Amino acid sequence: MTNLYIQKRLNRLEQNRLIGKPGLSIDEVRDSQVKVRFTENESDLLSLVSKQLGQPKAVLSNVLLIDAVIDLLANDESLCEEVMAAWFEQSRPSLDFFPEISARSLRHSDLIEGEFVRISPTLPLLLEHKPEA
Repeated sequence: MTNLYIQKRLNRLEQNRLIGKPGLSIDEVRDSQVKVRFTENESDLLSLVSKQLGQPKAVLSNVLLIDAVIDLLANDESLCEEVMAAWFEQSRPSLDFFPEISARSLRHSDLIEGEFVRISPTLPLLLEHKPEA
């Protein structure tokens, strides 16, 4: 997931929030709740996936959201530093998935940038390594 993709989704969700029937205002949502918005089709797809996995939709949404946040922070070092600094400035505790952010970012640092091209072996090379019957 890239920041550009996430920003486009955020912009679309903000536009969608302004049309259709209104939900709870942010002031009416309790502090311990997070309001998650899905289009009807997204909600239906999530319902199907949750049914297949045998998990409630809310639990699946939480797992997927946290996994996406882990990936986002693992892939954007400066964002991760800003978020973690703000988190710990508020004397908040480390969450159980914080080590996974580091683990995933380490994997990304081992990646090699570049392109690859699949090359098919030539016929003489294929014949040379033909298994014997």
